[in-house]
Amino acid sequence: MEDKYLKDLVIALIVILLIVLGVKCNSLYQKAKVIPVESKYKKLALSEDLFNQIQNIEHSINDRKEFVFTVTKDPLEQNLIVKTIKDLEKQWRLEVESMVRLETTIVPEIGRKRAAISHKGKTKLYEIGDSFYYGIIKDIRQGEIVYSYKGVDNVLKLQKLPEKPTAIQNENEASPDKKYNW
Repeated sequence: MEDKYLKDLVIALIVILLIVLGVKCNSLYQKAKVIPVESKYKKLALSEDLFNQIQNIEHSINDRKEFVFTVTKDPLEQNLIVKTIKDLEKQWRLEVESMVRLETTIVPEIGRKRAAISHKGKTKLYEIGDSFYYGIIKDIRQGEIVYSYKGVDNVLKLQKLPEKPTAIQNENEASPDKKYNW
């Protein structure tokens, strides 16, 4: 018989525990229901303006991380308006390489006539009948070639290299007072 009372005691304890938990949950729910709209921690929170500024800064940082620079010069260089000696030399070399220039003609009394024409930094020998950048070579004379382009005969004369800018002209040459007398 004692087992019967023990069984009833356990059931009573479980029912009491369930009632206590129900009351506790209900009181927590009531407390959560009455949370004020204005928090006492509002002064510590961010204002809308400050929050928007922080978001703008974060977007700017992400944009800069994904940005690919396409400039060939150092963006931190202060004197981008003034060209350096290297810039002047590079500009002069590009100008020379972009020219189609007759360097020399070889006109022997006996044998084949030839002309040396340079373009894009390369020099190539041509003979009569060869095609080059401007057309087909018809004749090679002393100091000039005659070529045909779209049915029109033209003359390309011997050309010197353009003058280097004065800033880079004597860069590699020794000054007159430093010449050695061996």
